[in-house]
Formats: sequence, structure tokens, C-alpha cells
Amino acid sequence: MVYHFIIHYVMAMNNRNKPQTKSLGEIPKKIFYSISEASGYTGVEPHVLRYWETKFSKLNPKRVGGNQRKYTRSDLELLYEIVNLLYNEGYTLDGAERKLRKGVQNLKQERKAKKKETLAKEEEHPRQELPPAPIEEANPPKEVDLKSIKDELQSILRLLK
Repeated sequence: MVYHFIIHYVMAMNNRNKPQTKSLGEIPKKIFYSISEASGYTGVEPHVLRYWETKFSKLNPKRVGGNQRKYTRSDLELLYEIVNLLYNEGYTLDGAERKLRKGVQNLKQERKAKKKETLAKEEEHPRQELPPAPIEEANPPKEVDLKSIKDELQSILRLLK
């Protein structure tokens, strides 16, 4: 029971800061998206999106009347890559920026190559199933003599005084 609780607690702590993104397929195809729409799709707060504009040179949404930001579909794809690099792959802001300088397409190709390499290694060295552990017969619990334990503890206490 305690183990079950610990697992759920650790999972909750790991996921508490991860944004809840929607898949790119769920996003309606439009020419421009507002910052609130981009925020809703990526699961990242608008103030974080504005901050990321200062950190990621490739993230540069268009500005229209009243200096409002308008994101394109490619901007959203870039935001998804940033979210993935920061929250799933554990990059820092600077590390993610360096990775993104190569371009989103190169990043996707690298990811596919790594996946193929991992699959090839698994085919080369398949995981072996371990045989089930033998079930040991449980020894019946010994009766505990509480009086003798109490006497021993009291004698130890007397020695310590």
C-alpha cells in the first residue's frame, strides 16, 4: 500500500510542471492563432510564451494591429518542439536553443535516427524473459514472548543509567 502511494506521489511530482499539450492533429488548420490559442494548445501560459520569444531566436510570431502576437502553424510546431525539449528531454533553455538552431526538421530526423538505432539494438540483443521466482513457503511466525523482551529492555535501560 505504501509502495503504491509512493509511486503515485513520485509520478505526480514529475508531472506537476509538465504542460498538458494537445496533439497537432487536434489543432484546427488556420492561418494565424492568437497567443491564448497557442497557450491552450501547448499547455504553456501566455507569459511563458512571451518570455520564450526572448530566448529562442526562431520563435518570432507576427505582430498585427495593436501589437498583438499571431502564431502560424510552423510557430506552433516550434512551440511543441520547445515543450518537448524542455519538459520531456530535460534540456535547459540554452541547450534547447542550441538544438533548435539546426532546425525543427533536423531535430525530427535526429529523433527518428535514434529511434531506429534503439530498435536495431533491441533486435540485435532481445530482452530475455526471466523465469518466475520460485515461491518460498512462508515460515509460520514465531510466537513473541513480550515479557522476555520487556525484561531485556529494562536491563539495558538499567545499564545505561
